Amino acid sequence: MRATVARSIRIESIRSPCSQVGCLRLRPRLNDRYDMNHQSSTRWRNVFLDRDGVINENRVDHVKTWAEFHWLPGALEGLRLLTEHGFRIFIVTNQAAVNRGLITRSDLAEIHQRMITVAAAHGATIAGLRFCPHRPDEACGCRKPQPGMLLDLAREHQVDLAAAYMIGDAPSDIAAGQAAGCRTILVLSGRTPLDHPGVQEHPPTHIAANLLDAARWLCARAACVPFPAEQQKRDSYTLDHPAPVYSK
Repeated sequence: MRATVARSIRIESIRSPCSQVGCLRLRPRLNDRYDMNHQSSTRWRNVFLDRDGVINENRVDHVKTWAEFHWLPGALEGLRLLTEHGFRIFIVTNQAAVNRGLITRSDLAEIHQRMITVAAAHGATIAGLRFCPHRPDEACGCRKPQPGMLLDLAREHQVDLAAAYMIGDAPSDIAAGQAAGCRTILVLSGRTPLDHPGVQEHPPTHIAANLLDAARWLCARAACVPFPAEQQKRDSYTLDHPAPVYSK
């Protein structure tokens, strides 16, 4: 954890775009010196990331503890590269294990807190996170392929969705990004082979081997110039926040 950071992350429970209680919000609690949410939307490049299969390894039985969370090769470097080149990173993840009773909200929050802390130690900033706890049969508006989590983050952070990217390892991620109006990148580090029917049904803008490959492609395509060191210092995060409180 860095002692020089100017902001922290506050966790609060919110209502999902489908008006069901659920999606966890990790949101920056900003000081008076700098407020990223009120900067011009053209100042930032924005990218949404799925979690399992993009940042960490997929598990058929779900990631239920930090011990089961395993970073994918190159993921931390990819996150750092995106941060250094001025991308705001938002994570949107389906976590039906919550409503299936396999993991509690507090345990999931701990996994995400640790993930963000490790990412920060490697020079990466996570600007926001949403998860959907609903099972597919609950027919909510936030579970991907529905775009609810992306739309919610876009409203809060003034994201130009037409200029943003969604990176995922499944057709549902690509479909959610397309429904929100984003360009999309399919990574092959997760559960979807190239010959999956969903890839043909929802063709992505680009296909990459993994998150690092996708980050390099994005930065090259955008002709990115890294932000000055002082800008990066101001825009870093830690998890110095009180214990989360959840509403029922």
